[in-house]
Amino acid sequence: MKRVTKNEEETFELAAELAKKAKGGEVYALSGDLGAGKTVFVRGFCHGLGIKKGVSSPTFVLMKIYKVRGHKSIKEVCHIDAYRLKSAKDLEAIGALDYFGRKDAICFIEWPEAVKMEKERAISIIIEQMKEDSRSIEIKRPV
Repeated sequence: MKRVTKNEEETFELAAELAKKAKGGEVYALSGDLGAGKTVFVRGFCHGLGIKKGVSSPTFVLMKIYKVRGHKSIKEVCHIDAYRLKSAKDLEAIGALDYFGRKDAICFIEWPEAVKMEKERAISIIIEQMKEDSRSIEIKRPV
């Protein structure tokens, strides 16, 4: 699936819409240049799950966990910024692997290429800034 959003609000809304289809256990690998809208996407997705405040980039803390209330199966969202990490071992060191594949959690990894994450394990979201505020957002599910 590929969509073009014209502004930050549309990116947010697209992600919130996708959250309504989430079942739990999904891992999303978010790729895109600095400022492309990766965190806006996560914020919108979390909003779609009922998390209205506190979603921000985990750039310096590397990983944030958000509690989900009111969803029948999803209880937590794990948000990772892998930009400063070197390998999948670093993901293990920060405790991220504890959330991968858990049926009551959703995981987002910004900069998955930094840890050479296996794309076949994750739903790939590639965000490309086009002109002004518009973005091309491609979502690829593993085969």
